[in-house]
Order: sequence, then structure tokens, then C-alpha cells
Amino acid sequence: MKTCPTSRPLALGLSGVIVPVALGAQPAAPAAPPLQPAAPKSPWSYAASLTLKEAYDSNVYIQDAEPTPANVAAARAAGLNPVEAQKGSFVTSLLPRLSLDWRPSAAFNVSAAYAPEIVFYHSASSEDYVTHRGTLNLTGKIQDTAWELLNTAAYIDGNELGPTFARPGDVPAIGGIPLRDRREAFVFRNSFRVTQPYGKFFFRPVMTTYFHDFKTDQRTSGAGYAYENYIDRQDLNGGVDVGYQVYDRTHLVLGYRYGAQDQFTLLGADSPYDSTYHRILVGVEGSPAKWVKLSLLAGPDLRHFSAGTPAGFDRNELLYWVDASVTLLPTSQDTITLLNRRYEHPAFSSFSVYEDVTYEITWKHKFDDQLSLSAGFRAYLGDWQAPVQREDWIYTPSVTVGYAFSAQLSAELAYSYDWVENNAAVVIGTPTEFADGRKFTRHMVSLGLKYTF
Repeated sequence: MKTCPTSRPLALGLSGVIVPVALGAQPAAPAAPPLQPAAPKSPWSYAASLTLKEAYDSNVYIQDAEPTPANVAAARAAGLNPVEAQKGSFVTSLLPRLSLDWRPSAAFNVSAAYAPEIVFYHSASSEDYVTHRGTLNLTGKIQDTAWELLNTAAYIDGNELGPTFARPGDVPAIGGIPLRDRREAFVFRNSFRVTQPYGKFFFRPVMTTYFHDFKTDQRTSGAGYAYENYIDRQDLNGGVDVGYQVYDRTHLVLGYRYGAQDQFTLLGADSPYDSTYHRILVGVEGSPAKWVKLSLLAGPDLRHFSAGTPAGFDRNELLYWVDASVTLLPTSQDTITLLNRRYEHPAFSSFSVYEDVTYEITWKHKFDDQLSLSAGFRAYLGDWQAPVQREDWIYTPSVTVGYAFSAQLSAELAYSYDWVENNAAVVIGTPTEFADGRKFTRHMVSLGLKYTF
């Protein structure tokens, strides 16, 4: 039997009526269960990373002056091992890091981290060391009041003997900080501050602590060699800053600090260079425009040293303290940072005090999310107060290329070069007789890989 040509359209039309009616006749579907509230976010978080770095140091002992064989023999006869001039070595470093954060509320947060640095000098095993670094930072905000207590500690498990320099070598510029920081010591720093806004003003009580406990043996030097001793030192200060908003996100700041510095004992004798100080500070902080960030604080440092300082030393010298940085963002891919720091400090290798001064400029360019390039130049000055005759400049250009293979894996290739100017005149028969031995040059190149878990 043949179907009428109009039967299919009619059937489709009827289905368009019957199906909705039939569906309407079905029992109503059960209501969807109510949405469950999202699980509360855990206040705990952690991060872990591992960095492996291979480097070459062209002058491990930062010593250019070749010692005479007779003076080397004299040092060895005294049980000391004088350093070699222009000694190069490959250096392997392993840097694991683990951090743990606890943020139960806005009023109280804890951030803790442990990051040991394990370093091997393949051709200079006396310089091997392990630095155990820890941080414990407490922060919070109660309504408009913000507070923070930042603590860092480092224990260097390294050589218990200071370096020995056979003549005509000498203790390197500014005491040879790279050598110092490989030897056994404990360093603690902390800072505390509370920031209370009040209209256009803010009030900020502050306190800082620095303590450096050198654990190397102290020895006497001989006629043909200099053994470098290290002397414990500390700095405690506190005060207040008052800020006034002069522009959007920008404050003028007036501050005051009262503090004390102590230099401890050398070969059983107490240092005469303990001092107290008053600092009156002015500055600017904030971001008056999207392309600039300012953190500038500077002012006179009014010193009073204890009695017993040597003849020719000014016990009430007017000095200057500076902590200033300017960050410029000329494009979305470029960052330029200008930095200047200046402060008085007890020396770490002799009874004396010096001004520690840094001028630095760095530029960083991001080509994309993976490739970056940075270059910098630093001029570092150690300027000793009379009667000590020592003024050392260390100049360091540097360049670094970074590449991120992924969110977890990145690499960094770096190069730097140090050279020294010594502005103390060489005078035979005086402490500056071997001042030229303070000069050195040094090339450093490194390749590092970092994996973030």
C-alpha cells in the first residue's frame, strides 16, 4: 500500500504537538540538590626549589701579589698556610630551599624558610663551606595598622682559620669580604616596624638589630706575613618615621634613630671603637607616577665614640647615612634601578671604623616570558677614618642572561669582573708598606639551573 505524499509532513506536524503535550504530562523532575559551600582555603602553603650552579672563579683568594718564597716558608713554619696568588678554581654550589607559610587571618601571618648553600672549590678545598640560612617573618594588619617582624639568621660552617697573606701580599680591599663569608661565623639580623596611618599622615616606629659573631681562631702575624683576624661586631638602633602624603601614593618622610655600635675583642684586647649615634633623616617614598618608584632616606649621622681611641681620631665626627633606591619603568619590558647606600661600620678585621658606600645601577630587559637580560655596574668604597690609611674602591660590571624553560625549570648564565683601586700611598716602614697588595682583579662566570617543585 502506498503512502499518501502528505502523510510525512502531517506526522511531523502531529509529533510537534503530541511530544510537548506528552512531555508536559510527565512528572516534574526532582529539584537539583543545593550547592555545597566551597571548602575553606587552607591557611597553609609551601614552596620548594633546588638550584645547581657551576662556576669558575679566576682568583679565589682575591690576591694578585705573588708572595716571596722566604715569606711563604716563614708562614708555614708558624703553622699557617699562606694563600696563592691568582689561584683559579671551578666551584660547584647546591642550593635547596623550602618555605612554609601560615596565614590564618589578616592580623597574623607567619612565613618561614630554610635554604642551605653547599659549596665546593675543586682546586681550593680550604674554601669549601656550607651556609645554613633561615628566615622567620611575622606580619599582620589590624584594621589600618600594619606590623612586621622580620628575622634572618645564617650559620657558616667553614674554615676555622682566617686567611694568611705572605708579603708583599696584604689583606685585600675592604678586608676581602668573599674570603670572610666562607669562614665559620654566625650572623643575625632583624627588624620590627608598625605603620599607623592617620589621614594624610603615617607614624612608623622602627627597630633593627645586627649581630656578627666570627668563630675563626685569632692569631698573631709575623714579620713576613699577615694573618687576617675577624672581630665580632653589632649594631642596635630604634626610632620613628613620620610621613605626610604630598601626592598620590607618595609621602615625604622625617625620621630619627638612636643607636649603638660595638666592636668586640682582638687577641684579648677590647676595641676602643664603640660608639653611640643620633640620625636625623629626611626622604621620599612611594610611586608618584606609574613608571617610577622611590625609596629615599638620608641624613646626618652624629657620632660619639668611647674614650681610648688613638691620637688623630675624631671622636665626634659628623658623618652621613644614606639608604636610597629609585626604580624606573620606561617600558613594560624594562626595569632600571639606581641604588646608593652609605653608613659607618666597625671594621671586621682590625680595630678601626670605616664608611661602607655603594653606588649601583642595574638594567633588566624582558624579551618575552622566557628570555631576559640584565646588566649592571657597582662601585663599592671602603673609606677608613684617620689615623688608619685605607681607602679601597672595588668596581664590578656584570651581565646576566636568564631563560625559563617552563614554570618549573629556569637557567641563568652570569659573568662579573672585579678590579680595585687603592688610594693609600705606599710608605716603607708604615702600615701602608704593602698597600699595593690590596689590589686584585677577578673574573667570575657561572651557569645555574633552578627547578621549582
